[in-house]
Amino acid sequence: MSIMGLTHHLWGMSIFLGNQEWRVWALTAVVGYVVICTTLRHSQKRTMEEKFKFKDRSSLVNMTLEDAHAIQTWLAEQQFPSVFSAAIFFALFKTYSIPSISTLLAATRQFGKPGDIQATSRRAADTSVLLTNMIMRPPGSPQAKLAVARTNYLHNIYRRTGRISNDDMLFTLSLFTLQPMRWTAMYDWRPLSEMERCALATCFKVWGEDLEISYEALPSYSKGWTDGLHWLEELDTWSRQYEKRHAEASDSNVEVVNATRELMLCQLPRSLHSVVWGIVAILLGPQIRKAMRIPEPSYRLGLAFRSLITLRKFILRYACPPRPYFLRRVYNCERPDPSTGRYQSQRWLGRPWYVKTSLMNRWGLPAWMLWMNGVASNTVFNNENFIPEGYLIEDVGPTSHIGRGREEMRTTLSILSSKSTTRCPFMH
Repeated sequence: MSIMGLTHHLWGMSIFLGNQEWRVWALTAVVGYVVICTTLRHSQKRTMEEKFKFKDRSSLVNMTLEDAHAIQTWLAEQQFPSVFSAAIFFALFKTYSIPSISTLLAATRQFGKPGDIQATSRRAADTSVLLTNMIMRPPGSPQAKLAVARTNYLHNIYRRTGRISNDDMLFTLSLFTLQPMRWTAMYDWRPLSEMERCALATCFKVWGEDLEISYEALPSYSKGWTDGLHWLEELDTWSRQYEKRHAEASDSNVEVVNATRELMLCQLPRSLHSVVWGIVAILLGPQIRKAMRIPEPSYRLGLAFRSLITLRKFILRYACPPRPYFLRRVYNCERPDPSTGRYQSQRWLGRPWYVKTSLMNRWGLPAWMLWMNGVASNTVFNNENFIPEGYLIEDVGPTSHIGRGREEMRTTLSILSSKSTTRCPFMH
């Protein structure tokens, strides 16, 4: 419903409510608030479009990596922080529907297994550290380059032996790229614009190259892409086809999914477990559910979920002003702890890996949720295995690889340092 339509509707209602002056003023206040919220939301979007001056598709080829990252950061921190962070988590979760991926995770035991939340939460924390430092830090920053170099080192252990294929890497990258766009269109108050989708495509295309992922499977690999949207369209088509061919049920899928399920639900009241897992099933879609052997959610739950999403969209669009910069979602500590020289995680799931033992963390909502599920917060936060002093990016990963890979990482860092952050990745 348009603002004008909503205004006419509300004023029409006032005729039937009588002529009491207070009701007229109340309706005026409601309409005014709605107009202000909607105007501010669209004004913030227009301000970003005017700042970067990408007025049509032909201009998108001039988008630099720095431009793209600034737009992506604004989207992830201020515009759609909840949907973006959830979409990235589910992107990683969806990869467990591919047996070649889940088999490796189950075989190495570095992911953990059902009943071992400590191991599962460690891998989730390490993945989060590397992803957020790679994606949210400024391009070319020491932390971003270290995150790429460390990820390459950890992946290359298995890529050299053929246990991780380029196609599996490309599929994972495609989900990280596409899932936030898909979820924003389905679950938030507006879809992404061409400029915003091109920004995400530009960032992830460069990260894929830095992670040594080949795009040879895409049709325009040999001649190049006209812009980020062209690359995105081909990636989307390839990703859907790959998922259709390779997402199939296997015991390894189920093992990894069950371990993740325990991690996802361990900080929620037990009475909500079945409902939340049912919503997870809805979010995954029919093919992924089948590959993970997750039962179909009930029709009533699906109807309730769709109704809540519709209500959420309406409230965000008409009743919530845009998130200001000072309330932005912060993913990484800006500076290391001066006493340790290490960075500490801002959020945690399951167990507090790399989290400072502060009063807020010890007695905050996540700790209380653990306590309600039978895990004493004092036991958790007094456990030095969770490294409360923080992490060094160059040591993130399995305990057996701490202090290893420095030489290989130096080679990668040298290559990354030679790349300009002001380049236009799709300019020929």
